[in-house]
Amino acid sequence: MTTSAKLASSNVFPGRDELVARAAALQPLLRESAAESDVGRRLPDMVNDALTEAGFFRLLTPKGFGGYESSLRVVIEVAETLGAGDASAAWLVALTAGACALAGRAPVQAQQELFGSGPDLRVAGGLAPGVAVRVDGGVRMTGRWPYASGAHFATWASISGAVTDESGAVIDVVMGFAPASELTMEDTWHTVGMRGTGSNTWVGEDVFVPEHLLLSIPAVIDNSWPVAAAESLSRIPLVPVAALMLLGPLLGAGQAALDLVIEQAPRKGMHQTFFASQSESVGVQIQLGEAAMKLRAARLHAYDIADRLDAIATIGDVDHETRARMKAQAGYAAQQVLQAIHELVNIHGAGSFAESSRMQQIWRDANTAARHAGLNAAVGYEVYGKALLNVQERITAMV
Repeated sequence: MTTSAKLASSNVFPGRDELVARAAALQPLLRESAAESDVGRRLPDMVNDALTEAGFFRLLTPKGFGGYESSLRVVIEVAETLGAGDASAAWLVALTAGACALAGRAPVQAQQELFGSGPDLRVAGGLAPGVAVRVDGGVRMTGRWPYASGAHFATWASISGAVTDESGAVIDVVMGFAPASELTMEDTWHTVGMRGTGSNTWVGEDVFVPEHLLLSIPAVIDNSWPVAAAESLSRIPLVPVAALMLLGPLLGAGQAALDLVIEQAPRKGMHQTFFASQSESVGVQIQLGEAAMKLRAARLHAYDIADRLDAIATIGDVDHETRARMKAQAGYAAQQVLQAIHELVNIHGAGSFAESSRMQQIWRDANTAARHAGLNAAVGYEVYGKALLNVQERITAMV
């Protein structure tokens, strides 16, 4: 039995310290495999297996189905720790947790089906709506669903479609769970960053999704969808949870860049100066301190979101202004990480962009991840500004 497998089996419901320790123990493997993940545009099987054995794909699986049902703070801590090794691996762990949170809003019959084969639920999908046609017992969906992170390892696909009435007007947008075997995975994930997520495109035609495996996206977003499960997590507004899941890998990438500069500065020279090492330069010291503070600011905002969501788990809803602030915080935190990495690359110098340098992959991954629509800072600021001014206009449903 591998070390990670022993760790996973050592405690039925491990706590925060145990889970973060497991993540830290995997950092060497993740760093060593990051280049292979990048070139292959998917996680190596060995890394996927290690993450599974460590229990990281059951973080938000209900305890009743053998999961850990961890707090959101713990999920972010685990993702951040993994992200310091490889942001793509952390991304898949975090998004799987988000998928489990979504599955927890499905009817009991659906949860039994989704989690029935084991607590390590692997779902990949996207929200771009295809076409959903109501039929007896459910819907039939046709479409293309891009950005399906972790599609190579998914057993289920989350696909969505617009339901129209006889006049062609959209009356609902539904998301359903379908066996991955019923769709085709198209190789479309050709990007410069976060390549290891393997976020390819599902393609399906006339895929039947039974009623019990369907969710109304508008109802889930506004928290009016009836919750079947008793778990408090199922009552937390999903949109802030989904945005929060994106921050852990970014925080880890920022920490990896900071650690790399701190490690190498004492022995790395500064060309065209009289400094024997970067560490001697006051300019470097100032930039390093500023970058570290930006990362700390990002962490404070991310963990503030997590703590507030964990605290309201028994309430089940928060007002619009609070949600708007969380959206702005998520975008702001992502930008702080990018600015910190920008400073750290400046310190590290042109060597950052050598193919052999870890810094260039960190830089590519962070700049790709931070452009996720859920972290669009300008949108978040506008949403929050409108809420503060009591402006009723809505520019997005994702609040």
